Amino acid sequence: MSFDEIELTQRLVQTPGLSGAEGDVADRVEDAMDALGFRSVFREELGNVVGFVGPQAETTALLFDAHMDVVPVAGEWRMDPFGGEIVDGRLYGRGSTDMKGALAAAICGAAAAAKSGRLSRQVAVSATVLEETLEGAALGAVVESVKPEQVVICEPSNLTIKLGQKGRAEILLTVAGIPAHAAFPARGKNPILLAAKGLAALDKIELPKDPFIGDAILVATDIISDPYPSISLIPPQVTVRFDRRTLPGETEEVILDQILNVLKRIDDRAFSLAVTRDRVRAYTGKAIEAPRLFVAWKVDKDIPLVKAAEAGVIAAGLAPEFGSWGFCTNGSETAGKRKIPTIGLGPGIEGDAHIADESISVEEIKKAKIVYEHLVLKLATK
Repeated sequence: MSFDEIELTQRLVQTPGLSGAEGDVADRVEDAMDALGFRSVFREELGNVVGFVGPQAETTALLFDAHMDVVPVAGEWRMDPFGGEIVDGRLYGRGSTDMKGALAAAICGAAAAAKSGRLSRQVAVSATVLEETLEGAALGAVVESVKPEQVVICEPSNLTIKLGQKGRAEILLTVAGIPAHAAFPARGKNPILLAAKGLAALDKIELPKDPFIGDAILVATDIISDPYPSISLIPPQVTVRFDRRTLPGETEEVILDQILNVLKRIDDRAFSLAVTRDRVRAYTGKAIEAPRLFVAWKVDKDIPLVKAAEAGVIAAGLAPEFGSWGFCTNGSETAGKRKIPTIGLGPGIEGDAHIADESISVEEIKKAKIVYEHLVLKLATK
């Protein structure tokens, strides 16, 4: 079986794989790695697929990571979401940008570097699960077994070298009231009114800023009473969900205290906060549980990984550019939590992820394969 990075992208796009249902995509990835001559390919208990090139070793010089799962198809599509059709130089389909084009380029780039016969260090490519659900949680299992010294997160960056990203915390604010009949509201304490005052105060909160990563963000994403619906009853409590985009160095304690200090000025007993936890099941049946607290990170521009990425981008005929991601990625696990030197670098425009008629430039997938091949040759040869 012979194919290139474009054909592989098409095959992957033509294989749907929502979070928790990536098994068929994993089959395609395994087949591709085997066909392209990866030395060893395995699937661990969560269903992540990992393939190696280069001589076997205890540690891995470089790990490329790309997730297999995609978000659901939504909106009005002109193209078949799972067709993988190429029109005017763009490959269409759900997951084309986020991030099956990058996964195909990483597999093919690593395989091309291995064919040179020059590798003196082990290199791995991971196709991970559940990233759209719990960023980084599944990649942790790969890191434990692969032991990478450096990591490339292949999320779309338009082949800009990403030196960091914002983190993400999902926070539940519980507002306690005193229930009462709706005909006699003075007998109770309405948590809805308290929540409204709290939201107004938090809208004015001063959040930290980072000159490179950008501004931290706090935004309410849903609100619900308990019980719901609360008919003829002032409810005993209301819960508000927040999405908090975090910056490097911010801890859970700092984030929660900052919000609580504002709310206690309204009522020193009514408000309580907690970071949410989720338990999700992988397609293998194995469950994973983790807090929705994904760490922000940034790396120094002068580290060897960044220098190698610059050389790879130049080899692909591009001028190196640098930036950071405003969204969260699996890099929260490698760089944020484990402090492993990590960059982001992938084909595709960030804003094209998750949209109707999602698509990616065919030419950019080809350039990404060249960049990844040169990264391997730069960091895994003598």
